[in-house]
Amino acid sequence: MNQEKILCPVCERGELVFKKSASSYRYKGHDFTLEDIEFCECPACRYEVIMPEQSQRNEARIRDEHRKIDGLFTRVEIAQIRENFHLTQSQAAQIFGESAKAFSKYENGEATQSVAMDKLMKLALEVPQCFEKLCKMANFQVSIQG
Repeated sequence: MNQEKILCPVCERGELVFKKSASSYRYKGHDFTLEDIEFCECPACRYEVIMPEQSQRNEARIRDEHRKIDGLFTRVEIAQIRENFHLTQSQAAQIFGESAKAFSKYENGEATQSVAMDKLMKLALEVPQCFEKLCKMANFQVSIQG
């Protein structure tokens, strides 16, 4: 995040200080703690606020933990799978039958893939013939590299 000077919206005296702290969560009966949740604090009045960019990064981290609990690929793993197949996000969406922006949203943490999409990616990764068939169905020319 830009380290520009932002005045506190409450007291309008202090400049917000960018900070990180640990926060605990519960999801589907599982407890987890994230050590690097971002926020800002005013040193003058102690007001705490989460800026929009911080909120997006925090939500992506939380969503990845939810994915792990659900047994789904994380955003980094999805990017690695796509890169393993030498595909752009748009090409991956075409092959796996998603919208043009789906893989971008999966990889930046804005959205979580469905269980069905996750299974399809796992199958394509584990069985090269399945990936080849998906490419053929999408009219996409690809050469599998070992």
